[in-house]
Amino acid sequence: MGSNQTPLSASKLPRYLDLVAAAESPAEVLRAVQSYLNAWAKERIESVQKIDGGWAPFDRDQKPLRVNGVRDLRRIRDAIHRHCIFLSDAGMAPTQELRELDEFFCAATEMAENAEPAAPQMRMRAAPSHRFVLDN
Repeated sequence: MGSNQTPLSASKLPRYLDLVAAAESPAEVLRAVQSYLNAWAKERIESVQKIDGGWAPFDRDQKPLRVNGVRDLRRIRDAIHRHCIFLSDAGMAPTQELRELDEFFCAATEMAENAEPAAPQMRMRAAPSHRFVLDN
């Protein structure tokens, strides 16, 4: 684990969700998302990469990818969410890390879209969370 990376425990997740919820602009949401990804420990990244197929927001060196805009948030959210549904449909439980990414990116994308000054018809609605499907 790098000196600037600390394990992201379940107790810290609410802090990052609070940062996203308090954001008043898409840029602030993106900064909160980047902070969240930077807080992931190498071990957690390795765990999610065992099943990621290249869609997770981390590179081969377990470094977080740069999220450059709301479009990136949507792309990452959709890829993670589709993978969770695929695993559930295949009778496999998504890992805790994957479930956390799904919920976090769903919330972050919704907040970024709500803070976005674009015309309402131009916004893409966030996919609803399927936590209830994954929990059952």
